[in-house]
Amino acid sequence: MLNPEVWVTGGTTMAVGMGIVFSFLVVMVFAMLIMSNVVAWLNKVCPVVVAEVKQAKKAATNDDSTIALVIAAAMNALKK
Repeated sequence: MLNPEVWVTGGTTMAVGMGIVFSFLVVMVFAMLIMSNVVAWLNKVCPVVVAEVKQAKKAATNDDSTIALVIAAAMNALKK
């Protein structure tokens, strides 16, 4: 249990593993920054026109009869 060789081997394995993961994350961050700049440049070179879809605004209603109907239907369903 207190064998120093096992502790050294475990610590070395842990340090190497954490170093590999950290270096992968650093490379991934730089790759994402480069790709972001490439996409921004491509959008300047050949922009894509996106048509806006206009939706009709829904009017807010204070109709309590609909709420009462839903509550009554729920109560009826619970009684069954």
